[in-house]
Amino acid sequence: MENTRLKWREAFTFTRSEQRGFRILTIILLLTIVARVAYFRCVEPPRIQFKIPAAWLKSDTTQFEDDNSSDTARNDLGYAFAQVKKNTRYWHDSIPAKNYAQPFKRSRMIELNTADTLELRSLPSIGPWLARKITEYRDRLGGYYRAEQLLEVYRLTPGKLDTIAPFLVVDTSWVKRIDINGVTTDELLKHPYLSRSQAKALIAYREKHGAYASVVDLKKCLLIDEKTFEKVRDYVEVR
Repeated sequence: MENTRLKWREAFTFTRSEQRGFRILTIILLLTIVARVAYFRCVEPPRIQFKIPAAWLKSDTTQFEDDNSSDTARNDLGYAFAQVKKNTRYWHDSIPAKNYAQPFKRSRMIELNTADTLELRSLPSIGPWLARKITEYRDRLGGYYRAEQLLEVYRLTPGKLDTIAPFLVVDTSWVKRIDINGVTTDELLKHPYLSRSQAKALIAYREKHGAYASVVDLKKCLLIDEKTFEKVRDYVEVR
């Protein structure tokens, strides 16, 4: 009986060299895990450009006619779809990839610029983390103009956009615009479409040449190229 106990004790006893090897392997494993976590947090995957087909925007089912009740539509959070102004776009009737039934789609329609995280989580393929990222990026932008801007949200792929697009409504009247003649450098630096040097250059140009007369005058600033101007023009106004 005593010999049996000694054998079990020896089986769970390590020599000094074995203990040292075990410590080294544990350290290597921990460093590998830390390196992978740091990599995926710091390295952002390449952006994939996604273009909405022109047929979506030209279809009679994707855009409502303009009327005189845009103010009513903005304040009606019950989503009175027939009253929403012309710049509200519906993506749900033009996507062949998902054959959702109309009652199913209507019961889950989400207005992208007013939805909270709980509403966004009701969308297919959208969890709590991604819902929070969508609202955080919306706050930085000032609002979404197009559904494809969601591709600028970290880890929201074209496949996920195809899945949620049938349930999205974009009302651009909720977008917050920047008064380029009154904005400060710190406020302008928060916008994701402008780099630090571009934001400072816009303020410096205003201080040197006076107030901007129109949004097009932003292109007079040497650091504002055509691509940047096309992205930021919808978020800027002159008062």
